Amino acid sequence: MKRISFNPRFVNEAGNDLIPGKIHTIRENYDYWKKFEGRELDLFTWEGKPYRSKHKVFCTKRLVSVQEAELCEKGSKSRWLTHDKRPIHGLVLSSNDGFFLFSDFSDWFDGYKPGKMAILHFTDFRY
Repeated sequence: MKRISFNPRFVNEAGNDLIPGKIHTIRENYDYWKKFEGRELDLFTWEGKPYRSKHKVFCTKRLVSVQEAELCEKGSKSRWLTHDKRPIHGLVLSSNDGFFLFSDFSDWFDGYKPGKMAILHFTDFRY
């Protein structure tokens, strides 16, 4: 089964699911993730230092769909579009990705290059 890592900030207090409201995650490499659509994914955090420690699987989720999106600008001017160039409201996107503040969401993606991204949906919701 495919595993996907998550920052511990996105794991609920019980340690057995994502935090309430996190209905998707955003990753680079749309073409890679598209082939896992409809499959089960093990969600994990690292027990210690990332890439140098064991995985701690905290739940399994079905990847309902993978939606193509584009990061057009980053930082405080973060702007996202769907694959057909419709704008995605940043506050809605950040909230559905588990961020309480849009500034935290923008900071998270500040290190990413603008371009094609994948929104990995764990529900039927789409933009």
